[in-house]
Amino acid sequence: MRRIFTWLAALGCFVLGTGCNLRSLDDPIIVPDVEDEFYLGLWETLTPQGRFLEFRLRTIDDVECSNSVIAYDIRQVQGTISLSINEIQQNGECAPGQAPATAAPKVGILQGGYYSVEVGLRKSVASQGQLVVTSEAYNLSLENGGGVVLLDPQLRRIPPESVWGYVSYESGDMKDVAEQLVQDILGLCEPQSLKNGNYGYFTIQNGKAQLPNSVAPDGALSFQYHLVESDDALAGLLNDYRSQYGNQIEVKVFDTFGMVY
Repeated sequence: MRRIFTWLAALGCFVLGTGCNLRSLDDPIIVPDVEDEFYLGLWETLTPQGRFLEFRLRTIDDVECSNSVIAYDIRQVQGTISLSINEIQQNGECAPGQAPATAAPKVGILQGGYYSVEVGLRKSVASQGQLVVTSEAYNLSLENGGGVVLLDPQLRRIPPESVWGYVSYESGDMKDVAEQLVQDILGLCEPQSLKNGNYGYFTIQNGKAQLPNSVAPDGALSFQYHLVESDDALAGLLNDYRSQYGNQIEVKVFDTFGMVY
């Protein structure tokens, strides 16, 4: 009898211990936050074939070689977009100087709807999120703590058949000519009212278009309109001004087919 009791007690301890181990397997796995290393932004590439969404990646800190790039893997399957940020590489031999490493993973043409997003960092930690696509905007949400900082949760989409650009001049006596050119461009278009926000190629603040300094010189006259005449008429107008005034004024116009005039 004593042997049987001893055996049952040992069996009970074993069962209890096993039960404790099984319960520990059900506990949630908590991944600690990692240091932020990358910025993530949204960009819409405009082409005659359609509009392609891209992620824009860059390191928060500069790296040693100015030609460094970010190696990545990206895929889109059945409403899920997965981006894996792998490592920093040099594009050829190391170019002297420091600069952020960059990359532009292409997501593709997206239909309106909801997409699950996963951004992984070196296959060790991942942030979950959601991308909402409408005709007016891309809206991205992403968990914090995965090493990736979302720069702007919303990218507004430029309406079809829009044109935007700038006219700049160096000499003060060209100001009237530049202003007249903007009015002549408007004569081929109609004004359009856009909501405030980031459109990638420009921003709208208080109803006015602002192009980044990397595109338009300081003091340039910026504009955005809806083109109603043909693109040939627009190109002809710009050529007339360029022929008459040469390098005294600078004008550049973009459209939603990716054309630059």
